[in-house]
Amino acid sequence: MFFPYRARIKLHYVPWLTILICALCVWIFWAQHKNQVEIVRAADEFCARETRPNFLRALQWVSGRMDPAACAQVMLQLVHGSDDRADVAALARKRGNPKVATGALATHYEEALLDAYRSFRAGAPSNLTARLWYTPGSGSPVRMVTAALAHGSWSHVIGNLLFFFAFAATIEILLGPILFFAVFVALAVGTHLAYSILSSGAGQALPTVGLSGVVMGMIALFVYFIPQARISCFLWLVVFFRRFAIPAWLLAAWYIGWDVYYQVSGGRPGVNLIAHLSGAALGFLLGFTLFRAKRHWAQELVED
Repeated sequence: MFFPYRARIKLHYVPWLTILICALCVWIFWAQHKNQVEIVRAADEFCARETRPNFLRALQWVSGRMDPAACAQVMLQLVHGSDDRADVAALARKRGNPKVATGALATHYEEALLDAYRSFRAGAPSNLTARLWYTPGSGSPVRMVTAALAHGSWSHVIGNLLFFFAFAATIEILLGPILFFAVFVALAVGTHLAYSILSSGAGQALPTVGLSGVVMGMIALFVYFIPQARISCFLWLVVFFRRFAIPAWLLAAWYIGWDVYYQVSGGRPGVNLIAHLSGAALGFLLGFTLFRAKRHWAQELVED
């Protein structure tokens, strides 16, 4: 694995807002993780006592089994959706017996699944991640910010925060905490707007979480200010570990180039590449249009 962890920059004061945002992301994901554990426990308890014949036949139809483990798997798939009926229908189309994939029997099974899921949800904890994520087209600025602070896994949040701190600490020093916060919000809102607009014709766009779009914006801003500044990185390959430093512009080109490649080739499903690329474009645009005067004295921060 290859990660940047520090810009070789003279920090004149502690970037408290950057640190606070990192701590907030960790705290939010800890709450998400705790909530997910509670939902899994509720699914196990519900499925241990759910014996309605119609539901068990529907469960057999979509999973090939009638046991509580299969029931819990279905409940957990549905709890992460955004439209109960549409999600049940999609699950039935994807996994249902093709011999009865359409018609009255399929509709009967879908209704049985939907009834059971609604019973489960009535007694289960609400899905915290679903309350934080951004659904394309919803247009909620608050959700755009909360989605940037939420994450999908521990590796997701830790990876994002390594990149975020490496670059955002310098941006906070250059802009000051007030402008830095404004840029953070602008990047969170802008990347989610771009996702809504560019995914509008691509069928059902998935809800999104993660700081990646903001991180790419911070990287682009950093490169705009001080492209030659060196970034300390570490390379870890099982038993091999090495530290090294490369220019910021080269690091940015590496990551943006791969994002462009994956976007064109259709690789990396489940990764919001639109947020990555729009974040990089917006970050550079903000630097070029609003902060050109700060570019000159930013050179004074670079370590010899």
